[in-house]
Amino acid sequence: MDIYERPYYKISKNFASFIGRWPYQSRLHSFMFGSVLWTLFIIQVIPQIIAAVVNSDDKELLLESLTPFITDLVYIAKYLNTIKKAKMMRTLFEKIKEDWKIPKNNDEKLVLESHLKMGRYLSIGYTGFLNVGIFIYITDPVLPIIVNIISKSNDSVPLKFCVPMQFIIFDEEKYYWLLSSFSNICVFVIVNVIICCDVIFITFVQHVCGIFAVVGFRLEHSPRDTNPHDLLGETRFSMNSQDIYYKHFVSCIRDHRRALEFAELLESTFTISFGIVVGLNLPLMSITGVQLLTQSDSMATTVKYIMFTGGQILHLFFDCYMSQKLTDMSSQIQHSIARANWYENSAKSRKLLILMTLRSQVPCKLTAGKVMELSIENFGMMMKTAGSYFTVFLSMR
Repeated sequence: MDIYERPYYKISKNFASFIGRWPYQSRLHSFMFGSVLWTLFIIQVIPQIIAAVVNSDDKELLLESLTPFITDLVYIAKYLNTIKKAKMMRTLFEKIKEDWKIPKNNDEKLVLESHLKMGRYLSIGYTGFLNVGIFIYITDPVLPIIVNIISKSNDSVPLKFCVPMQFIIFDEEKYYWLLSSFSNICVFVIVNVIICCDVIFITFVQHVCGIFAVVGFRLEHSPRDTNPHDLLGETRFSMNSQDIYYKHFVSCIRDHRRALEFAELLESTFTISFGIVVGLNLPLMSITGVQLLTQSDSMATTVKYIMFTGGQILHLFFDCYMSQKLTDMSSQIQHSIARANWYENSAKSRKLLILMTLRSQVPCKLTAGKVMELSIENFGMMMKTAGSYFTVFLSMR
């Protein structure tokens, strides 16, 4: 059975296929999906640009336009990164298949699967929350119109789109429902492409965390010899091939190195996009906060901006949380070595543990553009920075 048909990988496979970035799909399918997504993106952005240019003297509209424009830039950064780093991502997916040879028994497989299942739950929760938020966001302009129609009220309701847009070649009043529906579909697709990229990242991180956990589990459960009093005798273990402890820890070092290589490749694949996304997310949250205070003229609009702000915070938090988890799991190896019965092992095997301890004292890290480490601590600092941006935007208004 293909491992990517298993539940904890299937969501990542389906999402990667949706954006045309699944490495095992045909080039034709990849090209077709990519072409459709870029076409929808361009069709959505052009009316946004026209609206911003035509209404350049309207500060309220320009402020409202900034949010979708920054989101579009996040889309470009994440999606272009998957295209530019396609070979690296294919290597990561291939390493995942190879890494399933690492677990040597059912207990180690259960350790790996527990991390993968957690990754699946995180992906489902993350996807669900953001899709609920985007649904509220895109339906906000049409809800008053629907309520007005149902109640048969004579009050006139302004025809608005979910983002500021202006169509020159179409009569917006005549074709409002068609244009609004198409615009909402485009916005929904754009946000879901961002979600797909994040779900792929979550799957990669959970996998490598699972490998670190397997190595730690194996270190703590080294084989026991029937003659423990002979363990320190050099004659008994004169040949490495006869030293079961030495062979055991050699396998731990080999698999630990595989996990480290996976983490380094993961950093190289995503660091540039993280740098761009973090730089864009901070002003984006601040602008949405200003909109929440100044443009919330109804409960529906307030909920819309709250959900959108929550989605932005969750997006940034997940990047920092997953990076922090990778850092914590890679540094746990030294604690697993300390908990192991190393004193019962041969002298040669104990020397291997020293080298492994030294290497695990330098934990794996994911960075934003190789400038700032993504961590929970830095997430708090970024929230403070976003608050500073919020004050600046509010004073400029």
